[in-house]
Amino acid sequence: MIKIRLNNHIKYFLIIILCFILSPAVFAVERAGVQYVIPIDYSMINETKLKNEADAMYTDYLESQDAKQKQVLLYRMLSAYSVLGNVDKENPLYFTRLGIIFDKLGKDRYAKSNFCRAVNLIPNYPYAYYSFANYYFDRGKLRIALREYMRAYNTGYQNHYYTLYQVGTIYEKFGDFEKANSFFRRALSLKYSEELNQKIQNLDELLKNNSLYNEQRGMRK
Repeated sequence: MIKIRLNNHIKYFLIIILCFILSPAVFAVERAGVQYVIPIDYSMINETKLKNEADAMYTDYLESQDAKQKQVLLYRMLSAYSVLGNVDKENPLYFTRLGIIFDKLGKDRYAKSNFCRAVNLIPNYPYAYYSFANYYFDRGKLRIALREYMRAYNTGYQNHYYTLYQVGTIYEKFGDFEKANSFFRRALSLKYSEELNQKIQNLDELLKNNSLYNEQRGMRK
């Protein structure tokens, strides 16, 4: 076993290796049955320090408006969270973040695999369900997305703004305006948004008009 201390040189080395692993040429080699293993003594890694660095990069990624910087951060996070997932294979956060990263890199199979691993580790971990729901929502698979958002909701995200907003959005797309408005109102109570407030008013008006229309139809029968 080769013992490697985690310093900046090792971090960049891991980034290069992981980029290499993700290249099409290596996929071909793997399909041919050849596997490359780089032995690393993960017990030498300071998990807390690396997690703090990885989480800081994730925050920078969310806040950045620079496409090139975001791409660089994705690969650096991929390196960091991959190492963390080997240091602690029971931590669902690491695999949820890997799922998000692979999703952004367009590696659907790896994204789904890591999301599934996260929810299997801790079945009541709402962050994994929420992130998995975002994966399906972005691909237009709204019924599956709704199922995962509701799993997040039922396992602790009852007061999570974005979960409530996304559930409301899906119900609105389904034409269930009463349920949509119910979730939108709960989201608005957590964080005020003029845009969301206007959406609620529009749905109120739509529901009112639908009610009047149904009443008039009933009177004509």
